[in-house]
Parts: sequence; C-alpha cells; structure tokens
Amino acid sequence: MAENKATVVEKVIGDTMYIIENTVSDDARETAYEKIRRLILHDTEIYQKKAS
Repeated sequence: MAENKATVVEKVIGDTMYIIENTVSDDARETAYEKIRRLILHDTEIYQKKAS
C-alpha cells in the first residue's frame, strides 16, 4: 500500500482561522465535490423538515 501524504492549508476569514487537511484515498467511492454536495443537501432537508 502506497503512503498517502496529507496536504494542510490554513485560511483566515475574518477572525476565524480554518485549517483544512486533505488526503487521497484509493478506496474512495465519491469525489470531494460529491461528498460536500451530499452533505449540504442533507442539511438542507433537515432544516426544511424542522421549519415545517
């Protein structure tokens, strides 16, 4: 198994520092874009159910 190296990025927005760490997995079943989209849509569904 090949060693995957992590990439770390620090980003400051306003008074908040975000630290983003990413790695690549050979076993991944979805891209980062697909995962983030799925998470956002899932959260949207939850908020819509709470609002009704």
